[in-house]
Amino acid sequence: MHASAQSKEKQVADLAHRNASLDDMKDLWALMRQTAADIPCSIESESDQERALTEIMKCCTAEFSPVILDAKRNVVGALLARRDELDWGLRNIETINVSLAAVSADHRDNGAFKVLIDAILKRNAPVYVEVKAGDAQGLAAELKGCGFSLTKTEEGAELYKWEPMAEAKAA
Repeated sequence: MHASAQSKEKQVADLAHRNASLDDMKDLWALMRQTAADIPCSIESESDQERALTEIMKCCTAEFSPVILDAKRNVVGALLARRDELDWGLRNIETINVSLAAVSADHRDNGAFKVLIDAILKRNAPVYVEVKAGDAQGLAAELKGCGFSLTKTEEGAELYKWEPMAEAKAA
C-alpha cells in the first residue's frame, strides 16, 4: 500500500465519532465560527448567532447528529441533523434533515465527512442535505460519493437526498 494511503487510513482510524450532546455546544459553536465562511453561513449579527445557537441546541438534543473527535477528543466535524417533524407527525415516517455540515479544514482530506455521513446513514431513513452555493468544504462531492443524488437546485443552494434500499427498510 502506498505511504499516503496508509497515512490516510490511520488518520481515519484516529477519528472517533458519537452523537452530539448538549455538552458539545461550546465545541460545536467554535467549529461553526471556524468554518462559517466555508459552509457558508452568516453568524455576524446577533440574530444570526442566536438562530445558529438555537439550531445547534435543537440538533444536540435530537440524537441524530454525529460528531467527529480527533485524538485529543476535540470536536473537529459534525452533521447537525433533526427528524422531519412533519413526516414523523403526519405519515409516521422517519426522515432526517441535515441543517449544518462542518468539518475543520485540517480534517477534510482524511475521510471525516465520510465517517459522519456513514454514521447518519446507519439510521436507515431518508436523509436530506442542503449544500449552499459557495460551499468550500467539498460537501457535494462527498455526498455524491456516499450515494446521495441531487434532487433540487435553487438559487443559492442544492438539495441532496439519500434513500435506503427497499429491502433495507423492511429489515
